[in-house]
Amino acid sequence: MKPFNIALIGLGGVAQAHLQGIDLLPDVNIVAVCDVRQDVADEVAAKYQAQAYTDYYDLVKTSGIDLVMVLTPASTHREVVEAAATAGLHVFCEKPLAVTADDGEAIVAACREAGVKLFYGSCYRYLPAVKKACELIHSGAIGAVQLMSEQVIGGNGLAGYQELPPIHYPVGGPGGPGMGIVDHGIHLIDVFSWFTQSRIIGVQGRGQISGAPASSEYMAMTFENGAMGHLLYNAATFSTVLPNEGMFSGGQGWQIEGVTESGLWEQQPGSISVYGTQGSLRIFHYTNALFINTGDGPRQVTLSGRPAFGHFATQLEDCMTVIIEDRVPSITGEDGVNAIKAMLRVYRSDNWSVKNV
Repeated sequence: MKPFNIALIGLGGVAQAHLQGIDLLPDVNIVAVCDVRQDVADEVAAKYQAQAYTDYYDLVKTSGIDLVMVLTPASTHREVVEAAATAGLHVFCEKPLAVTADDGEAIVAACREAGVKLFYGSCYRYLPAVKKACELIHSGAIGAVQLMSEQVIGGNGLAGYQELPPIHYPVGGPGGPGMGIVDHGIHLIDVFSWFTQSRIIGVQGRGQISGAPASSEYMAMTFENGAMGHLLYNAATFSTVLPNEGMFSGGQGWQIEGVTESGLWEQQPGSISVYGTQGSLRIFHYTNALFINTGDGPRQVTLSGRPAFGHFATQLEDCMTVIIEDRVPSITGEDGVNAIKAMLRVYRSDNWSVKNV
């Protein structure tokens, strides 16, 4: 197999996680990188013997690129993806696809009109515990899904609360912390739809506004097949986890406190619960563990594949295969737009929140 040439635009925190995954793939060659910070671009370029840029319009002119990975803040995705698509390059775009539905639809349209493939970065689908859980659900192992839930509550109180800066989510619009509805919950919106193979027909909730005082966030989703999904987040309080709770982590990941590391004790590992008519699942997506209960108590399910951050390698392998075999992406731009539209309905349903989104 000849080397698969990629370019990275945006070298922030999520790019560092992607690079860990890329390092696992010997047939992938980074030919160009771009960041507004010249020193960062130069450092990464030197490590991978790539060309460094600070202007993505210059990067997309580089010859021989098989895939451009857009890893910049969400508010910039539209302009960057449009530039890459116009240059005739296949595009991978990190989540969320955009900040507004209009921008998301424009991204999809630009790639369609240019005849290039658009891959939406819903990386949770590539986490071994989430992928296996989906296989079990679709095989009928827990019967019909009735309820799916996740909550992430904790932090260092109001004084320690931090939200993502306006370059990610402009002040006055949907935004908030890294573990809130907009930046994190967007994963679960997509995954819940994937689990149920059903579209969201109703949403209620309350979402954090960028630049506003910290508050609790929730999102209640109703799916066409009758299932419900529930998200509950607050990053400006303190955890109620007891000293004897937790587990050793089998992978890396993000929590309110920051990046977690494999092999260390996690007192509050993030998890997703799925309740069906014949059983239930507890999915520790980053800790890399899965439990099923069909009436005789929880038992652990054997997992295969790369735990985080290796799941980024699995994700990229899928993109590569789709391009080489000229197939439709496994996770499309339309999936990204659907997640944005569902998330924004939280803000329309809540009189406290921002209007005209």
